[in-house]
Parts: sequence; structure tokens; C-alpha cells
Amino acid sequence: MKIDNAKFKRQVIPGDTLLFKLELITPIRRGIVHMQGTAYANNKLVTEAELMAQIVKTKNN
Repeated sequence: MKIDNAKFKRQVIPGDTLLFKLELITPIRRGIVHMQGTAYANNKLVTEAELMAQIVKTKNN
């Protein structure tokens, strides 16, 4: 839904493996989640940002 305060620290190239770490900033309310996220490539911080997302149920086929 929203990305704030995104900071790109290093370049990521094709073939790099990304590891994402997300931590809740506020409790989940009405399916809305506010998180602090960081991304690592080769054990180095490459990106960090605040994220807001909505959790939705999907139908299984």
C-alpha cells in the first residue's frame, strides 16, 4: 500500500540473493500491517524502508 523513507545503500546485480527482514512497527489492525524492512545481499545492507501492506484472504482453487 505504501513505502516511506526508502534508502538504497548499495547496488544489487542479477544473480545476487536477497534476504528480507521485516519487523512490525504497530500491531496488525483490520488487516493493515506497518513494518520496518531491510534487505541484504551478500550479508551487506542494500535497502531499508518503512512499508504498509494489507493482508487479504485468497480463495484456494
